[in-house]
Amino acid sequence: MHILIVNNTSIPVQQYGGTERVIWWLGKELVKRGHQVSYLVGADSNCDFTTGVHELNHTIPFNQQIPSGVDVVHLNCRVNETPTIPYIFTLHGNTNDQNPLDINTVIVSKNHASRYGSASYAHNGIDPADYGDPGLDQKRNYFHFLGDAAWRVKNLRGAIKIAQKAKIKFRVIGGKRFNFN
Repeated sequence: MHILIVNNTSIPVQQYGGTERVIWWLGKELVKRGHQVSYLVGADSNCDFTTGVHELNHTIPFNQQIPSGVDVVHLNCRVNETPTIPYIFTLHGNTNDQNPLDINTVIVSKNHASRYGSASYAHNGIDPADYGDPGLDQKRNYFHFLGDAAWRVKNLRGAIKIAQKAKIKFRVIGGKRFNFN
């Protein structure tokens, strides 16, 4: 199957880039499983494991930008028209936007799904190889918080409360500043 992954930012990720990391890992895994993957993304993007990397241009009708031979489009940002071939749309981020969702929308968190009256969601996948061997068989005496700690929606405060209740040490390994306001 030939899958077109669409996002309005550049790949590979250069800094935090949550969505950029997710679509990179997704593309790698799809190729590993035998699929053909192309990207339609921001300018100055490159990728060595795909069929092609194309620049998304919001001034051109979206359907004119879909390369020939694509079987399904995976949108990770809003585009200027509905695809004319099979597609899904992953709604990244935890927004308060209450506009009706496209029927092909995938939501990535329980909290976000509940805002739209749904119990259905699918968490984003990660590539554990990017983080090294976690040594899960080793005894631990602390919890990790991996996320941008400055973003309130990541719920650092809730993670700290859980660690305090469990009476276990806690390490924050994401973000550059904390926001307890």
